[in-house]
Amino acid sequence: MRVSAIIMLALLLAACAETDPYKRLEPAPTPALDTAAVADAFNARWPRQFKCVQTVTLDFRVTTRTLMGYLIVQRPGRFRLQGMSEQGLKLFDIAFDNGELRRIFAAEEFDQAVLENIARDIERVFLLDAEYAESRTTLGPGGLAFNQAEVREDESGTRANMLGKHGELQLRLAGDPPCVDWYDYRQSERSLYRVDQYEWKDFDGAYLPSVIVLRERGVQSKGPPYKLTIAISEFTVRDRPWPDKTFQAKEGG
Repeated sequence: MRVSAIIMLALLLAACAETDPYKRLEPAPTPALDTAAVADAFNARWPRQFKCVQTVTLDFRVTTRTLMGYLIVQRPGRFRLQGMSEQGLKLFDIAFDNGELRRIFAAEEFDQAVLENIARDIERVFLLDAEYAESRTTLGPGGLAFNQAEVREDESGTRANMLGKHGELQLRLAGDPPCVDWYDYRQSERSLYRVDQYEWKDFDGAYLPSVIVLRERGVQSKGPPYKLTIAISEFTVRDRPWPDKTFQAKEGG
């Protein structure tokens, strides 16, 4: 009976595991990393300025919704996102400037709450930065303040827990230079969201994931859990910052 119970438990855990039909980053040793190096590797997962075209699929309960997105990013705190239907119909246009969301255009179904959820997810995937600050007590827009990191290294890569006053970021790095395979933001030992990065490619001279899957647990969105899949089809790195007007457009502009 004991053996059967163990087998059943193993099958249950396997069934509950979060898996996606995409290729992961290959396990590979990383250089020796201290707290600052872990933060630097995490912050370097995306270029400072870029634009990309992506297909976004939202799995929400039994509903699946797909749209196209044109995204401009200037890290650490700015982006502009235009969303269109698969038929090319414009659905929304928003700008995000260091914590301030601007609604430039939105179809009726995209109310303020929906746009805020979209902006939060883009921030989690592309803007989130880690800052080492022993005395910092507040979490700034788009930033993770932490005061220590627990780092474990082996032949497959590096696992790190970045610990802060407001939460904990668990992540896995692989390769040299270190690339982020996945990260999981947690509070009170509970996952709030997890980001997995798959199908790594050479984009414009940068080695980056082309598929990103974000799982929202339903805590911060104050609703049922959902899964967001971002598939990047075009990616261009920009050397210079974008003009300020890109992120400061007025509603209806």
